[in-house]
This record gives sequence, structure tokens and C-alpha cells, in this order.
Amino acid sequence: MRVITRAELAHRSPRELAALYAWVSDQVFNTRYESPEWLIGMITLENIRREQAARSLRPRPPCP
Repeated sequence: MRVITRAELAHRSPRELAALYAWVSDQVFNTRYESPEWLIGMITLENIRREQAARSLRPRPPCP
């Protein structure tokens, strides 16, 4: 596994982010605590959470 950056996540749909979060969470759960793979997974999860939070703060266009 490698760290997935915010720049890479910016092009994903909300549904893709949720699915990716679930998959990475599963990977982290199945690795040894504080191993390199665990750390990479935790960084990626934080990046996903930050991308989701940033999107929730953006103003939405007005409804027609």
C-alpha cells in the first residue's frame, strides 16, 4: 500500500471516497499496529477524512 494524497483524492466522487475509506480501514485493521503499512494506512485515512470535510464546507450552488 502507498499513501494516497489529497491531490489524488480531489478527483474522486463522494461515493468513491467512502468506498476507499472502507477498503483502507479494512487494510489497516488487518495490519500490525504501528507497522509501516499501518502508518501508511492511517495517513491515507486522514487524507480521505480531510477531503470529505473540505467538501462539506464548500458552499453549494443555489437550487433553481
